Amino acid sequence: MLAFFKFDNDTDPRIKIAAYLSFISAFGLAGWIAASFSFSVDVLDFSAMNFGFMLSVKELSMIFGFLIPILLGYISESRAQGVLVSLTGTAIILTAFSNTEIVIFEWLYRITGTSNFFVFNLAILAFVLSLCYNYFETSRDSLIRHSTDSQSTAVILGKITAYSVSGTAAGYFVVTVLGFINIPHMYLTVYSLLGIPLIIGGLLGTKKAKPVKSIRENIEVIIRGKFFNFYTLTFFTASLNIIMVYFGIFLLVKVFGLSLGFAALIFLIHSALTFFFRHKAADIMRSKGEDSVMKIRYGITLLLFIAAGFLPVFLNGEAVKYIIAAIVAFYGVSTLFDNSIKSFISYFATQQEQRSNLLIYTRLNKTARILIPVLAGWLWVNYEPYSVFSLGAAFSAICLLISFRIYAAYKDVGASTEQ
Repeated sequence: MLAFFKFDNDTDPRIKIAAYLSFISAFGLAGWIAASFSFSVDVLDFSAMNFGFMLSVKELSMIFGFLIPILLGYISESRAQGVLVSLTGTAIILTAFSNTEIVIFEWLYRITGTSNFFVFNLAILAFVLSLCYNYFETSRDSLIRHSTDSQSTAVILGKITAYSVSGTAAGYFVVTVLGFINIPHMYLTVYSLLGIPLIIGGLLGTKKAKPVKSIRENIEVIIRGKFFNFYTLTFFTASLNIIMVYFGIFLLVKVFGLSLGFAALIFLIHSALTFFFRHKAADIMRSKGEDSVMKIRYGITLLLFIAAGFLPVFLNGEAVKYIIAAIVAFYGVSTLFDNSIKSFISYFATQQEQRSNLLIYTRLNKTARILIPVLAGWLWVNYEPYSVFSLGAAFSAICLLISFRIYAAYKDVGASTEQ
């Protein structure tokens, strides 16, 4: 197991640095996510609308993706990675001060005329954190593509992924342990322990490297009517994951007073199950077929959302809390089958269409992350907390209906094309 994390002696030193930075950046981001649910409720007293707004602003970083090629045109990927990781660590530490008027944001307060500075603070810091992390991944992948030969690229990417997954688990674990310890200045301690390694590691990672511009792939976006089901499943599946995981845990913290330690523990179990069952999920998809897996995935998801939405009618609060916590923790296993959406179209799409649809897949995921949190927050505020699960049930039903007709639809397209 440990051998998988080792690189060959002739591996470019910049890739080794990128691997270590991947670990600490994933560590910081995972810990920040796990801690911010309790922090937003315990310290900032967020409403669901505030929470949804923060999540939506966080994902707006996708709009500024065009800036990374410009950045990499002036500095090397290694230097960019170090700077971005250090900025991520700074944003994590500043999160602990979101309940105060942060001096560096005063000019933004004046421009926007905001009075809810605590909501504004966390939203901006979440945006900066997301922007830096996404750009870090882009610059890292660019470095790997042009500094390794095609035969070893997949192996290197696999090792980098292992570092990221380990960092994520470590972040959740640290917050879980600290959450169960009654220490003074809890959140300042948590965010400092998460952010300081990123600042130090990022600064060390800015060692001089041979400046090389990033390699950009020009992918033509091809939108086809025959892929409408693919687009719909992509958007609504991303929406389901946001509602169940983010608003499920926010419900547990806001309504049931779930502690920091237990909130982080749910994330830890969620990620652990996802890690250990990923190979089994791939085997099931190969043996059962993507269309069958989709039916099972969305059928079970529909039942989970219905259960989460109607449990309070039949059970008392404590029972509801533990059942919803278990649903959210185990929900991660179902997301392993989301790859069936991407792999399914490979049977019916050309190579160019597949490349294009992978780009569209990413864009639709990001779009859902921008739109759905605000919508879910609005439902929560104007109706009741459990109404967000009704929205998830509706989306699950749509996906389930599509999964029953998607194979026939693409089979017809393929048959008409052959004729």
